[in-house]
Amino acid sequence: MQKTKVRTTDVKYNIEAAFFAAMSMLDKRVEFRYIPFTNLKIGDTPCYFIGERNQAFHEVIIEGDVENKKFIAYFVYGKEVCGVLTVGY
Repeated sequence: MQKTKVRTTDVKYNIEAAFFAAMSMLDKRVEFRYIPFTNLKIGDTPCYFIGERNQAFHEVIIEGDVENKKFIAYFVYGKEVCGVLTVGY
């Protein structure tokens, strides 16, 4: 991109993107199937985020009980869900 290397710190993503680029250059039909997934633990509470990091969003829809630390948050951009965060599951 404009003679600048673009590389993320996520090794799995970089490998999948390189394979996709190589197959595209060979005119092979392939699907980019990488789903970004991040897991962490805050205290004793497990948290899982599915979606691109630093993704823009307009709205957050929360289902569940935030006070008891067991909920799901949907990050919405326009009419599309661009990320899902589960806490306590």
